[in-house]
Order: sequence, then C-alpha cells, then structure tokens
Amino acid sequence: LDIVAGMTRRLPGLRRAARSGAGRSPRTAATSAARWGWRYRPRPCLRAIGSERDRDLGEKVDEVAQTPEQEDGDDDLWSKRAHLHVSDDFLPAGLAERLRGSFDERFADPKQGGPERFAWDYWHVPDQYNLLRTPAKAYFSEEDYRELEDALLAYGQDKLGCSRMTPAWLSCYVDGCYQNFHADNPHGPWAFVLSLTRSADRFEGGATTIMKPSVLEYWRSYDSFKGCEFGDVFDTVAPQFNRLTVFDPRIPHGVSRVRGTQDPREGRLVLHGWYADPTPFFDGALDEDTVQGALSECLEKIGEELQQMPPAIGMLSIRIKVLEDGSVESLDWLSDTLVPIPGAPVLALDGASVEPPEDARQLILEVIVENLAEVAFPKADGATEITI
Repeated sequence: LDIVAGMTRRLPGLRRAARSGAGRSPRTAATSAARWGWRYRPRPCLRAIGSERDRDLGEKVDEVAQTPEQEDGDDDLWSKRAHLHVSDDFLPAGLAERLRGSFDERFADPKQGGPERFAWDYWHVPDQYNLLRTPAKAYFSEEDYRELEDALLAYGQDKLGCSRMTPAWLSCYVDGCYQNFHADNPHGPWAFVLSLTRSADRFEGGATTIMKPSVLEYWRSYDSFKGCEFGDVFDTVAPQFNRLTVFDPRIPHGVSRVRGTQDPREGRLVLHGWYADPTPFFDGALDEDTVQGALSECLEKIGEELQQMPPAIGMLSIRIKVLEDGSVESLDWLSDTLVPIPGAPVLALDGASVEPPEDARQLILEVIVENLAEVAFPKADGATEITI
C-alpha cells in the first residue's frame, strides 16, 4: 500500500492474475521490466522444491538480515518504522570474490590499455557528484551478474516486499571523490549499496552518510538541555567488504569525500541501485482467483477508510500468513517508511485531535491490520503467504 495524502493508490498488478507467486503475470511483468530496464524475478511456490543454489541463497539472505530498529517509540505496537537496514556477508563468499576479482584483474597492470579499461564514466557535477561509474551488467560476466541480481531480488522480496530493481551501477571512488547530500525520490522506495571495497583502511572517508529522520522534524524533539553533534544528525555506514546497506532514499544522503589513495584497487568500490515498483505477490496452496477475490473487497474497504485518516506518505509492505482453514494466522511488517505529512490537519474519525504524529500512524496501521486480519479465505491443502 502506497499511502499518499490519506488515500490509497492501487499498485500495478493488484487486480491481475498472480502466477508463480507474483502479483502480475510473468509476461506482463517482463514487458514492464524490459521497458524500464528492470529485472523481474517471480517467487518460487512454497510447495515447489527449488534448486540447491536457490535454497542456499535463501538461507544466506535469512541469515544476514537484521531486525529493523524501532524509531517511533514503544507505543507503536503495530509496526516498526525503519529507514536503514545493514546486512554483513550478504553475498555467498565465492560470488563476492569473483566480482571483486573481475575488477582487480582489469587494473592489475596499469600499463595495459585494453578496451575493458575504458568502460568508466567520470561523473562530475560541481559541488554535488564526483566519482567513476559504469553499468554493472556490462562490466561483469553474464553468469556473475545474474547471480548478483538473484541475491538482491531475493532480499527485496523476502525482506522489503519489492519484486523489482533498477539496473545496478558499479562506482569507484579514489582521492577527491564524493557524493554531496541529495535525495533519490523518483527512483524507488528503497536504495541499496553493496560494497566490494577491499581495503577501507587505505583511505579516509567513503562512508554512506544518511540524515537521521529525527532531524527532519528537529523542533519536535528539540531539547534545550542537550547538545547536538555529528552522530546525532547522521547515520554513517562504512564500506566494509560484502556489506549490503539498504535505506529510504527520500532522506538526504551522500558519500563522504575519499582522501588518500589514487589507486582504483585501493579505493571505495560499490554496487548500487534501487528497489522499484513494489507489487503484490503470493506463495502457497491458494490459487490466483481465490487470493484476488478474497482481498479485493478488503482492500476496497481499507481504501475508503484511509481517505478519512490523517494524511501520510511512505511505503508499507505486509506479509499475511493464511492457514489451511482459510484463517489469517499472522501479519508481518516487511517495510515501513510511513511518515505523517507535517502541518496537515490530524483528526480521528470522531473528530478528536491526534497528537503526536505517531498517533496518526497508529490510526492508519490499525485500519490496515484490523481489516486484513478479518479476511476469510477458502480452505486449501496448505498454507499461503501473501505479500501486499
């Protein structure tokens, strides 16, 4: 559910038949993905037995995923808003080493002038961007890039509720390279940075730097008895090898200036891009028409009630577990970047004033949870997981 100005926008594919656990048919998804240059990866059915590599990959993603920190206080019982996720040792070790090795091999002999060394764009926008970059798909072997995308898409589906990603960039930072603060609003609900940096001790800087959400509402949490320093304003994530950093790209962020090495092999090397266009999908025993039919009325009701809720903007991704008897066993929040719109009138259904903004979030989340928990699905031969 993408909640904007107190209203719901139906996500693409919500009314389409879901195949192999996707919110739209593979053909339709592939067509849309091709138009924008994105890749689409249908989730395997829970009843199907995947390949050994797929099972190993899924276990790896589950192993490194971290629980989002709660940013809204203990009173928010429904969901935990989180703008930043960090997962170490993200890729299988062999794949991470092969990707890094491809880069090192091309720069092993600085006197060689093969065409593969001329693939880099020196991106310089005064006072904003200064770095070397190249499309990752054209840089790595087809097999390695496919495995890389599979790992990133598996994480996006399992942890964020996103089934697509934009093409990844490979960027290199040597002395003087940086990204000044900016926001990537048009690209997608989550940005990712996967570090292939081998020698972070060879330079200073190079950290992904993200403004803390509390700074965007500075006066609401202002304390005249408490000082404010760099660590109170920014989160920083060092470019450790094989570390995945995922964050809300609406929040101002950048890369601190690299100082020291001029050798590309000793600089900051990262893969980066965005998760895009979240769409509903499901796995399990229920068929497409059954899932769609049971959810349509519920989502329609949620949409009507949210029009009366306090206005907010952000992404909510929910996974519903349906038991064999058709009852909803649990609701799990995957992504939550929902933020009440500052300055907008905040009223409950009975006309009472709602303050602080966390209470506005609570009203919205209660509407969603209460309606989804009451959906009755037909009986089936097994459980089903539905991601909205």
